[in-house]
Amino acid sequence: MPESYSPPSADSGPRPRTPEVPRSGPAAQRLRRPSWREPRLLAGVLIVALSVSGVIALLTAQNQTTQVYAADRLLTVGDRLSTEDLRVVQVQIDELSGAYLPVTEALPEDTAFVALVEEGELIPRRALAEEDPQGRQALTIEVEHTLARGVEPGRLVDVWSADAGPLGAQEEVQVEQIAAGAQVSVITESSSSFGAQNRVTVELLVDPAELPALLGATSSASALSVVPAGADAGSVSEPAPEDGA
Repeated sequence: MPESYSPPSADSGPRPRTPEVPRSGPAAQRLRRPSWREPRLLAGVLIVALSVSGVIALLTAQNQTTQVYAADRLLTVGDRLSTEDLRVVQVQIDELSGAYLPVTEALPEDTAFVALVEEGELIPRRALAEEDPQGRQALTIEVEHTLARGVEPGRLVDVWSADAGPLGAQEEVQVEQIAAGAQVSVITESSSSFGAQNRVTVELLVDPAELPALLGATSSASALSVVPAGADAGSVSEPAPEDGA
């Protein structure tokens, strides 16, 4: 009896083989993360660190400042040195730091200003002394007119005296220079009770030899004028009083 034929099942036949890709070299290795011990990484970090350090060192060198004293107001000749008139400032003065008063040192005692120091200006050592190096003495005089524009603290001035003689006398005004090259310390202006006339008080440093003439003029009826040093006497002459004045 003939055997029955049964078709082969799908699972019993030979399976096709997956073609293999030929390899041209050794097996590929997996990529690894660079370690901190990698020489190139260490070299890059070192270069960045050196660059940052160099910039910081350069900025530090350029920003080195020193604390010194500066004038908190106008300091005139004869003013005593006091911390109340000073303020602390940060400046870059390098090798010139020894020429000014540093905050790290105690202020010199019993000293006064022998030179004018403007508000905000650094306090130089040369502007201070225990006494005036020229031996001048302080004297205060009063003038009853507006001062010339060049008359201000620190400037040198001449003092002139004008004497018109007895009241009502028709005489020429006698003008005499009684001090030359005096230095202005302080100027104070005030007005009369009616505000009609200004009176100016001027503190001067004058040569001791000129004190007698100045004291004599201040105690008399002479009118005093203060003008910039070297001015012509004619520029400070005062007219004689009018009749019936």
